[in-house]
Amino acid sequence: MPRLGWLAAGVASLTLLGGCAAPRVAPSAERLDPGQLEAISAANRAGPLTIEQIIRRSKAGEAPAVLIEDIRRTGTHLAVTPEERARLSGQGVALAVLDELAAAQARWAQDQATADKVRADTARIEAADRARAEEERRRRAYYGPAYVPYYSPYADPMWPYGYPAHRGYGGGFGWGVQIRR
Repeated sequence: MPRLGWLAAGVASLTLLGGCAAPRVAPSAERLDPGQLEAISAANRAGPLTIEQIIRRSKAGEAPAVLIEDIRRTGTHLAVTPEERARLSGQGVALAVLDELAAAQARWAQDQATADKVRADTARIEAADRARAEEERRRRAYYGPAYVPYYSPYADPMWPYGYPAHRGYGGGFGWGVQIRR
């Protein structure tokens, strides 16, 4: 009779665990309609706007909101000096468009500064990792594998990195390369 109790408990637990499992749902992606796809490809083909295009479109009477949207969509960033700003304003470019050009340039400069910092940090970390690995390779080439940092007569499989006095060094299963960040 006790066997039936264990069997019933096992079946009940498997049933509960099976009921908790989430059903598999195939991943889905939303498709773009042809109009959206054409707008994206047109923006990629067109490239960033030039100052001459902005002046021409402003003189043609295009709304500042449309120009601002095109500046954002095409990723236009132009460094406009105060003299150029006055000249563009005199040629009919709206102040909102000029403000958006300045904001786009500031965003681009901030993005570039961040990217430069990330590249420098990555290069510094990679150089430190290479130097650490080279130092470890030289140390291992100089000392044989029976040297104390790599082999310990007190190796214990329950303490893979040696005893506390040898933390990070010592025998056991952790005698391999011990380069950590």
